[in-house]
Amino acid sequence: MENRRKEPFRYSLTPPTGCFIQITTINQSAVASKLAEAVLIDISKAGCRIQTSLNLHVVQNLIGASIHLHLGENSQVYAGYVRWQRQVADGLFHYGMKLELDAAQKEQLNIDLRTLAAERKIMVI
Repeated sequence: MENRRKEPFRYSLTPPTGCFIQITTINQSAVASKLAEAVLIDISKAGCRIQTSLNLHVVQNLIGASIHLHLGENSQVYAGYVRWQRQVADGLFHYGMKLELDAAQKEQLNIDLRTLAAERKIMVI
């Protein structure tokens, strides 16, 4: 069987883990924002899905953001931008983020994901 997968594997956290999102740019203009609470639902080397009560109005804006999270032994900060927004409940939103990771960050994320897989805290989706 030939695998035609072009995207990296996505890993679902069980249970989802707390993280923080920090808005860095809106429509390519730098902004100073505080950390806001979020929940990391799934992650891959290409991107992640988070849940938060923030309404970022992604349809009208290009949002750059950083995700602050703790997957392995160390805290990590991953930069990227928000690609999509979906309201899942009253005042609760899911966001898809495209992560812009360098080679060292990709390797560290891979190590963290392997550790979580060994601990059965993530599953491949």
